Amino acid sequence: MPSQQNLQARIMKTRRYLENITRDYYRKRQPSVPPDFRLREFAAQTWTGRSYIRHLSFQSTTAIHKFLVEKAPRHFYYSSARYDQPGIDDMDAKGWRSADIVFDIDADHLPECSNMVVEVETPLGEKASFIDEKCIRYAALRSIILRDILVEEIGIDEKKIVVEFSGNRGFHVTVYLQDTDELARAGPDVRRELVNYIKAVGLLDEILEPWRGLNLRKGRPSPVPPSIILAGARGRLARIMYRLAEASGRRDLARLLAGREPIDYAVYQKQFAELEVRARELLGVEIDEQVTVDTRRLIRAPWSINGKTGLLVVPVEYTSLYEFSISERLSPFTDLDPIRIEVIADVPSNITVLGNRIRLRRGDKPRLPAPVAVYLLSKGVAVVA
Repeated sequence: MPSQQNLQARIMKTRRYLENITRDYYRKRQPSVPPDFRLREFAAQTWTGRSYIRHLSFQSTTAIHKFLVEKAPRHFYYSSARYDQPGIDDMDAKGWRSADIVFDIDADHLPECSNMVVEVETPLGEKASFIDEKCIRYAALRSIILRDILVEEIGIDEKKIVVEFSGNRGFHVTVYLQDTDELARAGPDVRRELVNYIKAVGLLDEILEPWRGLNLRKGRPSPVPPSIILAGARGRLARIMYRLAEASGRRDLARLLAGREPIDYAVYQKQFAELEVRARELLGVEIDEQVTVDTRRLIRAPWSINGKTGLLVVPVEYTSLYEFSISERLSPFTDLDPIRIEVIADVPSNITVLGNRIRLRRGDKPRLPAPVAVYLLSKGVAVVA
């Protein structure tokens, strides 16, 4: 275990190592940026500095690439907003024009995962958290439900919606808009209303009760089960049930929910009762309100490195979200040789890191696959041995 006298030096050496392998990555790969990047503010934080470099503006992708190779940043962002003069320090003088709509879904904010997060204090007094990696599946399901709401209920073109693994423990869902789109010019109040709608704030239970339609054969009103072709909350309930059925492999139930013919209510009660109970719990999507309401938000560039984990910010096709899992394939460092590290914090005794079940104690010096080692180094709970 490093002594207190040289611990700081060991940590800085580790950060310089992370900076070097980050630079090597950016030499080979450039993050994606929107076509209108010239109207966007960029920001970064380096591995060896604490403060952010803000109010950056680039006129070419070549200039962006040069910056990334030179600075090898731990985090790299661009603004959801478009400005007349994005490089000006004064936010009011930038000349805000419009902004994309951004949603953030973190697994640690989901009720299923509230007891699955362990926080560790690093020697520098910072907090590093570890979450059960199966929680990413719960966050992926929320991303699917959110995407359905945006497309089926709000009417947003699905081609404008991009889902990305954040590189840590959740997903970003971004609606990329044109500068001239009316929704792009919406202020915080309108975006807050959108948040409340997505989170189903104030939804009354009676709205979810079965509608009654006239059964011509029986000559009397009978309950109408939820259907994905319905509008409003009942339609959302059916779509969530459909997604749950798909995720669990019950394609027979999914087909019934997607059919044009109404399901017999007796059949529905028998086959869908448990599914509806779970779907009701998912009617409101747990999105971070502050992120969506903010019209000047900085968002991580796709294919950039998230310095909290050393993993990539990866675009994910929504049809692939059912099978999404955290693994070494999300690291840009799979080609590196195994790295020997030294554990400098009290980490959970039995944790899963990128799909690998490992036991670590303070003072251990394991030789680990590079993606796993970089993950622990980025968390600040280990140094290069």
